[in-house]
Amino acid sequence: MFQVNVRAQGRRLGHEIGQALGQLAHAAHKALLDQLALTVPGRSPVISLKRVEQIGHGHYAAVLVPGGHAPMQDLLKDASLGALLRQFHADGKPTALLCHGPIALLSALPQAGAFAAALEAGQTPPTPAGWIYSGYRMTVISNQEEAAAQGALGGGTMKFYPQSGLQAAGAQYVQNQAPWSSNVVVDRELITGQNPASAPALADQLLQALC
Repeated sequence: MFQVNVRAQGRRLGHEIGQALGQLAHAAHKALLDQLALTVPGRSPVISLKRVEQIGHGHYAAVLVPGGHAPMQDLLKDASLGALLRQFHADGKPTALLCHGPIALLSALPQAGAFAAALEAGQTPPTPAGWIYSGYRMTVISNQEEAAAQGALGGGTMKFYPQSGLQAAGAQYVQNQAPWSSNVVVDRELITGQNPASAPALADQLLQALC
């Protein structure tokens, strides 16, 4: 799986980072991306969430949301993703999210856009009602790790930290014992990994859930 992060010049998005690690990975694996046609217009196998809705959620066995800062910008309030997550929750299907990815769980809130806007404005909104993951044990990149990574990537500021956002929504946050060490939390259908080091263990848990 590959991820491309793009920084928009002159705009303050969910984050302001001069260069993301995803960009370095993209450059290092460009030949493989081209071979898989992921970068070829008209041939890429990547489809939109709207297309997933058209095909039908029942055709898919699991959800995997990778990390990177991209979920902080749009997935956390994407209505199509929210509908997908609610359906997978109702069906008890494996739902795995890594690093920053778990912030996308906020899209399943009844008023995801308003809740995200409050977080981005620096507010601490009241715990919302009706979140399907309320009370779930989960993890996401910690505030401590986020602060360290933010400083290492050339400055800039996050509008809010994912850990704080999920806790405000009603999540039971589970943190690792040492920063950047592997930490995977499984609660019912939900599988979350805290940071990049958690990727192998998260993949193992997801594969076990699919077997």
